[in-house]
Amino acid sequence: MNQDALDQTQAKQGTFRRLRHLELLIALVGIILGQAILNDTSNVNRTIFNLLFFTVVISAMRSLSQSRWIQLFAFATGLVALTGSMLAEFQPARSLLVGVYACYLAIFLSLVIALSRSVFQSGRIDTNRILGAVCIYFLLGLIWALVYSLIEVCFPNSFNIPDYVALGVRQQMVCDMIYFSNVTLTTLGYGDILPLSNLARTLANLEAMAGQLYVAIVIARMVGVQVTQRPADSA
Repeated sequence: MNQDALDQTQAKQGTFRRLRHLELLIALVGIILGQAILNDTSNVNRTIFNLLFFTVVISAMRSLSQSRWIQLFAFATGLVALTGSMLAEFQPARSLLVGVYACYLAIFLSLVIALSRSVFQSGRIDTNRILGAVCIYFLLGLIWALVYSLIEVCFPNSFNIPDYVALGVRQQMVCDMIYFSNVTLTTLGYGDILPLSNLARTLANLEAMAGQLYVAIVIARMVGVQVTQRPADSA
């Protein structure tokens, strides 16, 4: 019985290693879908959204279990950001909001760097690396959304956004910026939210170019690695 239990545990660990980025991908999709929960301005909905962000941090720690320094940095910074988010619900001071967005921005940037090492390293293309590439794409959308949120907090009216955001509902603003960022990253450009300032326009242009370049680079990299693998596999 003990041997069977050990075998099952090892099998589960093997599956986790092969698909260790899947949990992170699910958490990232949860944030995007979580925008639908925040159709109003209730404290419960905003708290759920804050917890969704922290869930991404925890999932990132598990996804990058081999990087201990990333684990500690992500957890500590994420805990600070979560605490700041909760405090901002009672007193949405500009400095506090800047600190929260900056903390999450640092976490996601570090996560993209760590994931890039895994995705773009030499070796066989497997499901885990493909999941990691998708995670990076979603993280790019969140990173730009946080940058846009920082711009709007520091320089109000940099974006043409719905009136209820101007009333001070900052958590809902983040949701709108995630939507705007994803639309820009995929170059859909619906036009319901528009960048007005020169800085906002420049960053939106850069995001659109980055989204197209990332997809092209990832496809070229993975196809190139796959082509070089075939002769070795045939031999």
